[in-house]
Amino acid sequence: HHAEPFGPVDTLVLVDTEAELLAAMNASNGALVASLSCDDKDTYDRLAPQIRAFKVGHGKPRSRGDRDELFGGFGNSWSGAFVGGELLVRAVTEGPVSERLPGNFPDYHLMP
Repeated sequence: HHAEPFGPVDTLVLVDTEAELLAAMNASNGALVASLSCDDKDTYDRLAPQIRAFKVGHGKPRSRGDRDELFGGFGNSWSGAFVGGELLVRAVTEGPVSERLPGNFPDYHLMP
């Protein structure tokens, strides 16, 4: 599986169980975006929260730059400030000295 923090990398992995599916999708300790194609909404709703990706699409590709949605990542998928909408402005402007930006940094992880 892919352990690199940046892609894009599309991978197909055949699995027999939901546990194997989640293990394969979470192999790199997080992704910026992931898609889960499933025709049963209940199954999608049960599995999607367990996928370690910042954005999960239901049967459609997602983009890290989807409009005003946040952009960031879990694990080693992305290091730095979460951006998108208002947080994009905060990520590129100088704020108060004590400000801790939401993001994935070596010394802290702060969700927006």
